[in-house]
Amino acid sequence: MEGHAAAGIPAVAEETIAESKVKRLVLAYIIASTTFFFVSGLLGMLLRESQADLVRLDPGVFYSIMTAHGLGAFVAWAAFAVMGASFWVLSEVGFPMRRLGFGLARVAWWSMVIGVVGIVVTTLGMGFGGSWVFLYPLPFFSSGEWSDAATGIFSAAVLLTGVSILTWCGAIVHTVVGPGLGSEKGPLNRFGAALGFGYLWPRRFPTSREVPYPVIPLAVIGIDMIIATLPLAALLVVMIVQSVDPSVSIDPQLAKNMLWFFGHPVVYLLLFPAVAIYYLLIPRYANKKLVAGKAVAIAWFVAVVVNVIVWAHHIYLDYPEGTIQAALNTSMQPLTFAITLPSAISLYSLSMTIWRSDFQWTPAAKFLAAAMLSWLVAGLSGVVNATIVFNGVIHNTMWIVGHFHNMALLNIGMVVFASVYAFLPKLTGREWYSEKLANSHLWLTVIGGYGMCIPMLIQGLEGAPRRYAVLPEVYDTLTQLTVPFVLMMALGQIVFAYNLVQTIRGKRRESGETALGSLGLTATLLFAGVVLAVSALALDRDNAGETPEATAATAPTADPGETLFTEKCGSCHTLSAAGTSGAVGPDLDQVKPSAAAVTAAIEDGGLGSGTMPAGIVSGEEAQQVADYVAKNAGK
Repeated sequence: MEGHAAAGIPAVAEETIAESKVKRLVLAYIIASTTFFFVSGLLGMLLRESQADLVRLDPGVFYSIMTAHGLGAFVAWAAFAVMGASFWVLSEVGFPMRRLGFGLARVAWWSMVIGVVGIVVTTLGMGFGGSWVFLYPLPFFSSGEWSDAATGIFSAAVLLTGVSILTWCGAIVHTVVGPGLGSEKGPLNRFGAALGFGYLWPRRFPTSREVPYPVIPLAVIGIDMIIATLPLAALLVVMIVQSVDPSVSIDPQLAKNMLWFFGHPVVYLLLFPAVAIYYLLIPRYANKKLVAGKAVAIAWFVAVVVNVIVWAHHIYLDYPEGTIQAALNTSMQPLTFAITLPSAISLYSLSMTIWRSDFQWTPAAKFLAAAMLSWLVAGLSGVVNATIVFNGVIHNTMWIVGHFHNMALLNIGMVVFASVYAFLPKLTGREWYSEKLANSHLWLTVIGGYGMCIPMLIQGLEGAPRRYAVLPEVYDTLTQLTVPFVLMMALGQIVFAYNLVQTIRGKRRESGETALGSLGLTATLLFAGVVLAVSALALDRDNAGETPEATAATAPTADPGETLFTEKCGSCHTLSAAGTSGAVGPDLDQVKPSAAAVTAAIEDGGLGSGTMPAGIVSGEEAQQVADYVAKNAGK
C-alpha cells in the first residue's frame, strides 16, 4: 500500500489489509460466482429446451429448476461477481480495506455460498418451485409439490443471501470512508464525500483528493441496499415462522410491497458496481479522464434518493384504479424515468471518453463496449416496462423475460466477463492463455445472447405468457428458433472455461491459434445455418397440409371469457376446462359457483380466499368471466 501514501493519502498501515490478502479474497469471489454461473446456465438451457419440446420436463421439475436458475444466475453469479470485483476496484483507486471491512467481506462470501447451497437443496432436492421471487403466499400453496419445511428452509437460505448483501454493504461503506478518502471529517461527512457530494458542496465535504468516480456508485448502492434489504429480511423471517406455525401469516399485498421494496434496488446491486467497473476501466483504456465527470456526480445524487422509493412500478397491475395504492403507483412512473438519469449520463460520459481517444481494444475493452450497447437496449425496454399503459400489456408476458436476460446477461454479465479478463492477470500474476479465445467467447456470447433474447421480446409482444412450463403451441416456432442460439452461447462459455483453466494453470498459447481464433466466425455461420433449417422445418410442420382457407374454417372461435379467465384468474384458481391449476384461491371445479356468485366475488374480492383483489375485471369482461366459469366449472 506504499503507493497510497505517495499519492497524498493518509497512511494507516497498521489498519490496512495487505494487498495479497485482498487479491485472494477477490479471487474467491470470482471462483465461486463463476462456478454458480456454469450451474445456473446449464439449468437455463434445460428450461428453454423443455419449452421448445426437445427435452420435456415435468412441470413440477420445470418450476423448481426455474426457481434455482433465476436465483443462481441473478444473485449467485451476476450480483456475487460484481460484489467481489468491487473490492478490487476500490483497491485500484487507492481505497485499501481495513480489518473490519475485510472481515465483513469474508462473512459476505460465506453467507452467499451457504445460502446458495440451501437454495439448490430446496429446489432441486426438495422440489420447491415457488419462483425465484417466491411471490407470497404461493410458497404455502404448493398443491403437494413441496412441503412447508422446504418453504422454511428455502426462506432461510434466501435470508442468508440477504445477510451476505448486508455484510457486503458494511464492507463497502467501511472502505469508502477509510483512509483512501483523504478526509479528516466525521463519519457522516466522509460518507457524504464518498457519495460525491463534494463535487456539489466542496466546502461542506472537503477531501485532500478528488473522490474517484468509481467510488460514487459503490457508496450509493452500499447505503441503498442496507435500507432495501431489511424489509425483505423481515418478510423471510415471517415465512420461516409460518412454515412451522401456519397460524402466522402476513397480508399478501403487504408482502408483495415488501418484496419489491427490495426487488427493485437489488437490480442496481448488479448495475451500480458494474458502473464502477466501467468508470475504472474505460478511462484507463482511453488514456484520459472520464468526460463530464461532475455531471455524473450530480446524477448519482438523484440515484441515492430515488432508487429506494420506486418499488411500486413492479405492482402496477395489483391494484384497481381509484385506490390509494393506484395513485401511489402513478407517481412511480415519473420517478422511475428519473432513475434512468445516472444511466443516460453515464453512457454519454463513457462514450465521449472513448470518442477520439487512442482506445486500447483489449478483450476486456471489447466486452465493455458490447455491454454498453446492451445497457442502452435494456434501458430502453425498461422504460417500456415502467410506462403504465405499456406495462398493462406486457407485464405477464415473455417480454419481461427477454428484457431481464438482456439486462442481466448481455449488460451486467458482459461487465463481469470484462472484469475477469481485466483483473485476473493482476490477481494471479499470469497472463491470459489466449486473447483469440477471449474474442471467440465475446462473439459467441453476444450473437447467441441476442438470438435468444430477441425472440423472447417478440413472443411477449404477441402475448406469450411468462412462467409457463409449456407455452401455447402458437409460440413454438419462435421458442425453437432460440435453441441454436442458446447452444451457441453455451459453446462460448465452454471456450471461456477452457481459457480460464489454462490461464490459472499458468499456460500461455503463443502460436497455432488460427483454428481456435476463428471459432466465433465459424460457429456463427454454422449456427446460422442450423437456425434457418430449424425455422424452415418448424414452419413446414405448422403449415403442412393446410391452406389459409382450411385453417380459417377449422380454427375454433376462442371464448373471450376463457381468455380473460386464463390471463386474470388462472394463476390462482383451478378450472379443468381452462387448463389451470392455481392453488391460491378455491378450486372452482369443486365449488361450482353460479354466474351471480362469480360476479359478486369479482366485484368484492373473494370466493373465500381473502387474497383476491376486488375489481380484477369489470363491466362486460366480468360478465364474460362469470358466464364462462358457471358454464364450465366441474366439467
